[in-house]
Amino acid sequence: MKNIISVFMYALVFVLVISCSEDDNKEFGSLELEFDNVVGEADLELNTSDEPYTNEAGETYAITSLRYYISNIKLKRNDGTVYEDEMSADGSKGYYLIDEAEGETQHIELEGIPAGDYTEITFTIGVDANQVTEGAQTGPLDPAKGMFWSWKSGYVFVAVEGTSSSSSDDDNIILYHVGGYDTPNNIKTKTLPMGSAAAQVRGDKTPEVHVIADVNKFFASPHEISFEELPVRHMPADNVTIAENYVNAFVVDHVHN
Repeated sequence: MKNIISVFMYALVFVLVISCSEDDNKEFGSLELEFDNVVGEADLELNTSDEPYTNEAGETYAITSLRYYISNIKLKRNDGTVYEDEMSADGSKGYYLIDEAEGETQHIELEGIPAGDYTEITFTIGVDANQVTEGAQTGPLDPAKGMFWSWKSGYVFVAVEGTSSSSSDDDNIILYHVGGYDTPNNIKTKTLPMGSAAAQVRGDKTPEVHVIADVNKFFASPHEISFEELPVRHMPADNVTIAENYVNAFVVDHVHN
């Protein structure tokens, strides 16, 4: 009889351990962010043979390159608690260079997120100032990525390049390299609601949050940018208006649970 009870107790303990392990696994999950670059209602295409896009000033244009940094990602749960993406001093974690020419960079997977329903996302467009003084960076912040000016000027936060027949540049180039972390400070932070459907993070479920960036809004509001008047800008003070525009270009379009 004692042997039967012992076997039963061992079996019960085994079941409880397995059950607790499964519950622990379900306490954390992942979330995927997709950054989809568009122009108005159209998906952004690089290096087109014509000028398929039109800005608010009525000038047609084409885009040859679009890159920007996303960092300091935070997710707010419906109970008010906030998950913060891990960031490292060497730049290897928490910094993401979105490059339209490299599709894989447009997908960011965040792991180790406490399970729950997340209703809001906050992120920085750019690179925080303290990274400039950390020395040589790695990963997305590696100077070899071509998004670093100098130890004084810091990183380019957003780089958009293309052509326009309206451009007053000799080669019809349009080029806007936005940086500046001191004076002026062009680092922008954006908070977006998830919309009607919260992102449901579970141990066995990875929601996908679809973020849209509309390039047309880079040149639209609150400052209308004319390619004829100012086709090239690469100094921080000259790009304050662009930075104040593109912070409005990002929206959460939908969530896949």
